[in-house]
Amino acid sequence: MHLINDYKSYSKKHPLKARILLSLFIIIITLAIIRALLPTAIKIGAHYWFDSNNIKIEIGKIEIALFNGSFAINNVSGESSTGKNFSLDKFKASWQWKQLLNKTAFIKNLEIDTLKADAAFYKDGIMNIAGLVIKPNNDKQIETQTPTINKDTSPPWNAVVETIKLSGIEFCLQQHNEEKTPDVDYCATLASLNWNGSIEFKPSTQDKTAEITPLHVNGTLKLNNIVLKNNKLNLALLDIKAIDIQDINIQTPFNINASRIDINNLTALQRNNNTGANDAQLVAFDLLSIQPISFLNLNNLKLGTIKLNAAQAFLNIDKNGKTDFAKWMPKKTKQKPAAQDTVKINEEPFDFSFDEFIFNTDKHILFVDNSLKETFSTDIHAIDIGFKKLDSHTPNVLSHANVSFKIDKHATFKIETDLMPLAKKISVKGKGEISGLDLRMLAPYTKQFIGHNIKSGQLDTNLKLDIKKGIIDSNIELALHHFELKTLSKKEADELNSEFGFPLNSSLSLLRDKDNTIRLNIPVNGDVANPEFDPSDAIIKASSSAITSSIIQYYTPFGLIFTASALIDLASALNFEPVIFEANMAALTPDHQDQLNKLATLMTERPGIHLTLCGISNMMDKDTLFPAPKNLTAATETKTTAEDPMSKEKLNTLKKLAETRSSAIKNHLVNTKSIKASRLIECAPEYEIDGIPGVLISI
Repeated sequence: MHLINDYKSYSKKHPLKARILLSLFIIIITLAIIRALLPTAIKIGAHYWFDSNNIKIEIGKIEIALFNGSFAINNVSGESSTGKNFSLDKFKASWQWKQLLNKTAFIKNLEIDTLKADAAFYKDGIMNIAGLVIKPNNDKQIETQTPTINKDTSPPWNAVVETIKLSGIEFCLQQHNEEKTPDVDYCATLASLNWNGSIEFKPSTQDKTAEITPLHVNGTLKLNNIVLKNNKLNLALLDIKAIDIQDINIQTPFNINASRIDINNLTALQRNNNTGANDAQLVAFDLLSIQPISFLNLNNLKLGTIKLNAAQAFLNIDKNGKTDFAKWMPKKTKQKPAAQDTVKINEEPFDFSFDEFIFNTDKHILFVDNSLKETFSTDIHAIDIGFKKLDSHTPNVLSHANVSFKIDKHATFKIETDLMPLAKKISVKGKGEISGLDLRMLAPYTKQFIGHNIKSGQLDTNLKLDIKKGIIDSNIELALHHFELKTLSKKEADELNSEFGFPLNSSLSLLRDKDNTIRLNIPVNGDVANPEFDPSDAIIKASSSAITSSIIQYYTPFGLIFTASALIDLASALNFEPVIFEANMAALTPDHQDQLNKLATLMTERPGIHLTLCGISNMMDKDTLFPAPKNLTAATETKTTAEDPMSKEKLNTLKKLAETRSSAIKNHLVNTKSIKASRLIECAPEYEIDGIPGVLISI
């Protein structure tokens, strides 16, 4: 009562001040009441809304500081009858009151701690998000009424957010089609997200002619420990240690820029839970850095320098021929194609460019194929790749690329080229080399598919790459050192011989030089735009041509007689000029020795070849050894010549002469030219009426 009396006395003396004090007092009392009742009102309203959506909710402590401009809600959880839930440990927001006078909702700080939610999408279009069921709008009626015109000319509200902090976020999603069990079942977790800067949504500054509300974003974004897990496989699809995006600048959703993005310690496509560090996932890298980045009009991506460091991969094919990718592919379902209205859309092409791509790693890319009878594996490491200036807007401008890496322990691959990979007709100009490749690594494939085992062999290759507007005019120089093939399957070996056009093993033996090296120059030609163009087929044809050409060109100077029609049986077609003797003679003359010296040179330079020596005697030898009696009439002589009747002893004598001729050649090559006797194979001697008086020599 005294307080009221004092106020009345004061109001008589100072009426204006008294009214102000009373107004302030009422405001304070009102705010205090609101402060006391607001948490309860929020809880009652929340319970009512969630109950109406069949979600049971629990809400913990609500903290409100009106004067400081902050609100927090703790320990919120909800559960629906459908089994979809959500929970939140804490939500806190702080704002500035004074900005409300400028019709701006200014959120100084936004924090969310430990948020978990479930969601499910169904075939009929129904969505269940955290227990809240959202049905699709199936009303297809066309709105014919004139839209209501909003005559409110007051400026719209703006919104500003400065700091966002999220931690302990988990969101799980299921996609259902035909079956009750989900076809897709993933959970994504995020340890923390930190945004520092400014996000401004300003419809008040929008031009009346503009279709997009201005969105101004400036700041940095950091995300830590991002994991996307496949619950059906119980494996991680993606695991990223950190993403750091610097100097983000967004003027509108169609103008996005950043000075730098770093993705640290990424692993993707986890294989299983029991593998080692090198093969625990299909792909991984330590750092992917891109700077700067510009994304314009949703169809123009411009990147500066891209650096990929310490990447590794493990690619595996199982016994059934399936890769590790197969289990990550969603199950295919038969769906009726949806009826679509025919609408003509003028879509602009998507353009992209980068200044430079740099890829360095000291880790390994492993490939294992278990689908073969014997496991094939290879290890690519020490990779260094550079690619400069690629722009889809100017596809006919040359880019430069260089690639180098090691294969297994000692082999190296290098290539350097200028190219236009995005042109309508691709062009490439460059060179490369393969050095020290141990061909035994390919034995599992050769055993299974071509019936041969690679006993030994090392490959050195020089590559000339030349593609002009889709037309290939390239060349491969091969050097196969100590290349030894062993036939395992006659059927498959015959098929391979037929495909190449000659018996492969025999022909390769002919190509070996004295160092047991096969050297081939293989041109590769074709049109990459031709749908029927097959690079492997082109190489096989080029190899066949090169081998045939090399054999002919090399052996012809040594007296080779080549039968062009005998390509399919090239080994039997490789015959040398026969050694011709005078009738009833087997001694070597100087001319014979000159001819045989050439063969000796050939055998020295080609230690893999063997010669067959087939001695022959003929009618001239017979007539010299066994002249016809002088008292024979002409008719009798003609009959005797035609029928060539002679005794067994005479025939043996003629065959002996034929054998003496082949032995003379073998003895000369062995005794004077140091050719191994095992490389000279004598045929059974023959007597042929119309044959040559000498020795047939073939490879």
